[in-house]
This record gives sequence, C-alpha cells and structure tokens, in this order.
Amino acid sequence: MQVTRVSADALTGALIHLTTHLKRLGDAGSMQLAAGLDLPFSHLCTLFILDTSDHELALHELAERLGLSVAATGRAVDSLVRAGMVVRREDEHDRRVKRISLADAGNRLIERLSKAQQEPLRTFAGLLTDRERTDLYNALAPILSRPEFREKE
Repeated sequence: MQVTRVSADALTGALIHLTTHLKRLGDAGSMQLAAGLDLPFSHLCTLFILDTSDHELALHELAERLGLSVAATGRAVDSLVRAGMVVRREDEHDRRVKRISLADAGNRLIERLSKAQQEPLRTFAGLLTDRERTDLYNALAPILSRPEFREKE
C-alpha cells in the first residue's frame, strides 16, 4: 500500500505500533539479563546516563539527571565504584568536584545490555522480505544521516 502524504499523527501511530511490537519481542531477553545483574534500577539508570553523556558528570549533574538527591546518588556511585563499574576522579579545576565516568566493566555491561536489545531488531529484520528490508533501509538512510541521529564516538 503506497501512500503519498502522511500526517504527523498517522506516522506517530505507525511508529507506536512498530515500536510496541519490537519492544514486546525484546523485553523478555533484556529484562532477564537486567534482572540477573542484581543491580538496583537506579544503578542501571546511572550507567545508562553516564554512557549517553558527552562528558564526565559531576555528582550534582548526575543526581539531577537521575532525579535523586545528591546523597542518594553519592551512595549509588560509591556502590558502583566498589563494583568496578564507574570511576570517580577529582575535577582538574576544582578539587571539591568529583567527576564520574564509566569504567571498562561498566562499558562492557552496557554493551551486553545493548546487544540484548538489538536481538528483537534482528528478528524483525529477518521477518521482512528482501524488498521490505530494502525499502525500509532506503527510507531510513536520509533520516539517520542527519547530525542529531549520528552515534557518539
């Protein structure tokens, strides 16, 4: 079915339908992996926030993004430092400020979780015909080449 003009509401509905289907395909695997980590949700959120940040975060910045108090965030960071998931260091310009970033173990965990979330996309892509895959790829390519969609390096 070829449509020549689509409203934002119609596209939103189609995207919701697609992402809901993809989420259902992938939730079981990624949730099982996350549940087996024995990490509180706030710790997982901390790792994801640090992974997506474009700079090392100060404790107060991390607390703001988490929606937790600085004290609660500090306790979470302490626990993640002990687990080897994050690194905390003094700021070069202000020794009172501690900068927080992912350690190698934290990066590996985020990578494992990301791979678990990618599996349903592979399953979905495998369900498409060659023509559907080509059409979808060609439709997404110009959108994904925009600067706001480029992956961080």
